[in-house]
Amino acid sequence: MLYNTRQSYTPALEPYELNERALIIDTETVGVGPTVEIVEIALGDCSGKIVYHSLVRPLFNKLPRSTVEQRFEPEEFAAAPEWSEVWTEVAPLVDNKLLVAYNASFDRRALSAMRERYRQPANERGWRCAMQLVKRAAGSKRNLTLADACALYNLAGGNHRADVDVIATCQLLRAVSSRLA
Repeated sequence: MLYNTRQSYTPALEPYELNERALIIDTETVGVGPTVEIVEIALGDCSGKIVYHSLVRPLFNKLPRSTVEQRFEPEEFAAAPEWSEVWTEVAPLVDNKLLVAYNASFDRRALSAMRERYRQPANERGWRCAMQLVKRAAGSKRNLTLADACALYNLAGGNHRADVDVIATCQLLRAVSSRLA
């Protein structure tokens, strides 16, 4: 399974699960479906500290283009490592950790596709979706973008760069958790 649009259900994060055994993850990608590639990955702990951040040089897709939302410059990728190098650093960090992503189904599919392509084992404890927790807390029937959800709590939203989105997700989860407590 390189890419499966119907990954098994990723449950909503429960506030008590946001602890030292969890990491917040965000990825930025290029390509679609089976050709998806991660071009940036960031991991943060629950205090909001980035514990890992790297660009990833895509091998099968064109470099991402800079947009108003996503500011990638081609020269940033000149020295970027390939996925196999990135995974050797990421694997020990996610080992037996609960991975929390704002839109977990998206990041889970992208990470799964990359690991499958390179025949790398899954070693995380599981996944939780922050967006589903926020949706429930806000009483919304629709999924909110990270920027929209942050705006509800008067927080700066993400900017489609993995490290900034991890920090925004962490701040958002703290705000939601404090209101639910």
